[in-house]
Amino acid sequence: MQNKDVALEAKVFLFHLNNSNDENGIRTDEGWIICQVNEAEKIKIEQDYYPTVSAEVNPSMMNDFSNSVMLNLANYSKVKLKDGLIQASPGSTYLIAYSPLRIRR
Repeated sequence: MQNKDVALEAKVFLFHLNNSNDENGIRTDEGWIICQVNEAEKIKIEQDYYPTVSAEVNPSMMNDFSNSVMLNLANYSKVKLKDGLIQASPGSTYLIAYSPLRIRR
């Protein structure tokens, strides 16, 4: 992934996050958690929460991708992060967003 590709993919991720936010009626006080995870953690989050938005990212580009997501997040006023940052984890291959209050029943 080149720098242009990272920025474009971050915008696509945020586009899907914004759409999911609107389609599921997530209020600004509910918020989202965005974190870097491996495949097993991603599957667990997808089983436990709905909706989720995820993107597979080359581990060497994960920090650039996460930074680009954070920079562009300001353009999406309805999407609020619960803790204001992306939870980092070394060696992760996915960036996933979920609302911790939207537990799958």
